[in-house]
Amino acid sequence: MKISVDWLKDFISTDDSYSDIADILTMLGLEAEDSLETNGLDDIIIGEVKDRIKHPNADRLNLCKVFDGEKILPIVCGAPNVDKGQKIAFAPVGAILPGDFKINKAKIRGEVSEGMICSEKELNISDEHEGIMVLSESAIPGQSFLEYLNNNSDLIELDITPNRADCFSHYGVARDYAAKKNIKLSPLKYEKFTYKKNEASKKISISIENPEECHRYIAGIVENVKVQDSPKWLKDRLESIGQRSINNIVDISNYVMMEMGQPTHIFDFDKIGSDKIQIRKSTKGESITTLDETKRELRGRELLITNGQSPIAVAGIMGGLNSAVTTETKTVVIESAYFDPPTIRKGAKALNMSSDASKRFERGTDINATESAFWMIIKLLEKYAKGKWVPGIIDEYPQKYKLNKINVHRLKINSVAGVHIDDKFIETSLYGIGCILEKKNDMWICRPPSWRPDLTREIDIVEEIIRLYGYDNIQSNFHYQAAMDSEIVDPHSSINKLIVKLNGLGFTQVFNNTLISKSESTIDTKRTVQVINPLSDKMSHLRTSLIPGLVKNVNFNIKNSKNDIMLFEYGNIFSKNGQGLKNLNEELLLSGLIFGNISEKSMFQSSPLKSDFFGIKGLLTSFLNSLGLGVVSTISSSKQSTVFDKTNQLKIDNLSIGSFGKISDEIINQQGLDNSEIFGFEIDLGQILNLLKELKISFKPINYLPKVERDINFVVDETIKIGDIVNSIEKYRFSNLISIEPLNIFRDASIGKSKKAITLNFHFQNASKTLEDNDVNLVINEIINVVSKNFSAKLR
Repeated sequence: MKISVDWLKDFISTDDSYSDIADILTMLGLEAEDSLETNGLDDIIIGEVKDRIKHPNADRLNLCKVFDGEKILPIVCGAPNVDKGQKIAFAPVGAILPGDFKINKAKIRGEVSEGMICSEKELNISDEHEGIMVLSESAIPGQSFLEYLNNNSDLIELDITPNRADCFSHYGVARDYAAKKNIKLSPLKYEKFTYKKNEASKKISISIENPEECHRYIAGIVENVKVQDSPKWLKDRLESIGQRSINNIVDISNYVMMEMGQPTHIFDFDKIGSDKIQIRKSTKGESITTLDETKRELRGRELLITNGQSPIAVAGIMGGLNSAVTTETKTVVIESAYFDPPTIRKGAKALNMSSDASKRFERGTDINATESAFWMIIKLLEKYAKGKWVPGIIDEYPQKYKLNKINVHRLKINSVAGVHIDDKFIETSLYGIGCILEKKNDMWICRPPSWRPDLTREIDIVEEIIRLYGYDNIQSNFHYQAAMDSEIVDPHSSINKLIVKLNGLGFTQVFNNTLISKSESTIDTKRTVQVINPLSDKMSHLRTSLIPGLVKNVNFNIKNSKNDIMLFEYGNIFSKNGQGLKNLNEELLLSGLIFGNISEKSMFQSSPLKSDFFGIKGLLTSFLNSLGLGVVSTISSSKQSTVFDKTNQLKIDNLSIGSFGKISDEIINQQGLDNSEIFGFEIDLGQILNLLKELKISFKPINYLPKVERDINFVVDETIKIGDIVNSIEKYRFSNLISIEPLNIFRDASIGKSKKAITLNFHFQNASKTLEDNDVNLVINEIINVVSKNFSAKLR
């Protein structure tokens, strides 16, 4: 099954890369291929089926006209799903397919064929061989098939085992992924409509002759629908996973199936020819012409949807042509049902048919999802087909589904896993896949959800716990243990602590390539290091700063409608001072930036907090103060920088450890960004790690003695920065002074031209005695003298 990563992210919020998602799904048992085997596909091009008619001399063959970008060629094709208007993978005469299979011009049953329309199996992409590979409408006839594959790498091909029917949808895969990562799963978007009278039941009735084979059947009616092309977003969604857009009605049904895994069918109400829908077994000798325009002779094994007399669909497999939706359709009947898996499997095999719907029904769908899918269809038809729902729902549900109870013992989990798995993890994981739990001593009473029919025994639940825990997290037990010890501090443990603190402030970590292009390397004035044998022009130099890569990340996020961004990265940068390896410099930096809103509007905050100079300064100060390495200060610097428009230095005590400010226009313009309001920082991570290594942690008891608070109002020149005044006072380390906070700035003609009045708030406290006025006044006088002397300040 194909899934779109973009579609998957409708339900989960993750920064995991495409490859990481594929790896995680594989470890969950949903074997994923995040890259395609493309050997032997050099000769394959994109073709377009311009016409399709039945072969005059063969019932199961079609005559197609295929446009290869230059000319139209006759092709004989036996695939049941080939149709006019499709973009397909085309092997022209002379092409060699994987396995050294050469395509020759041939005559098949009297008709010339000049090439072949390929299936995924013939291209060695997957084992799918039941039909041709249908490509998105964006594919261009004549385009290289390999180029098309590279441009559509959002897809992940999943090989789902028959027992995991719940994962035959984007929502099912997202649910498993969210349970593994312990992240929020966004709910499906549908609305259960309310009504006073069931008007639909007056127009149509449902009867089930074989309730053991049709456990539930829901129907409803929508009038005044307009059959037309689907909206672009719907077309794009379906085409992103290789589904061809037909019209808005059919596409809505397919969309719901691919999103939530519940197949539905939509009939033309006026073509049913009756006010009755009857579900029964076929009788030998009956026939039906299905939507693929093939007449099917029934054998008495198939379950049918009928109008009380003649069949209008093969239940769970394919609809009938006699009740199909066309451009003339005005009123439709929506079917959402649960059919017995063995019945559908036997019927599909008897008719030699397979469809996306039958693949799901024969594995087992969610009986409770039938109603959710119904309401989702109703909502989409009203919105995108301009239809009007006839109030009411006909829901034939002979025997309600009951959740199974399974006792899961702690002893069983330990013995099978071989490790002790925490209770909290067990419960979080099982809740994540939808189980209902009740804890009793060393046992859980577990009720698996309706979408997991494969969970029937205790061992099934235990295997689920271990699957989500991760088999790779269960270490092998060795018969010996080597004694390993080291006095050297692992720098990664310190870096991990920094990462946790930045995550806590709202930053997200990213990883960029150390190799950059020549154009990117010219941003910094340092002499850049060139790679002797670069893999490509885009990886010809070593980076001189982390900031350009982070700005590129911002650009990518903005293009994908993510406008509030806080990112950081740590890594090495490189420069050279001359020729030879001895003149190469390597520095370990920690860099980050903010863009958009730092926090959203809430009941506690009337408007969003936007990123600006003070925002990045506040975040940096909070981060560095949390490390406890010394007094953190910031000062304006006249030093020129290609990274920041104006450099502001970061200091811990008297040690300069980095800089911050607004990202330079040169870097932003190189990425083609319109908005230049990006603020960032660069910190010498090597110096931070050295300070952490020397840090002595000591206990400081809580001081219960009272604090003394004083305000001083100074009048200073407009050009003087408050930060410089605060830093100047802190350098003297006045006794009993524990904090200084700027309160306000006042400007008025009464205090003088080019002057401002600033109010500073001082807190005093002693660890062994209660301070008296005299103790505080002495320090206050010293502070006034320092500020007056250094900044020509006057008291106001």
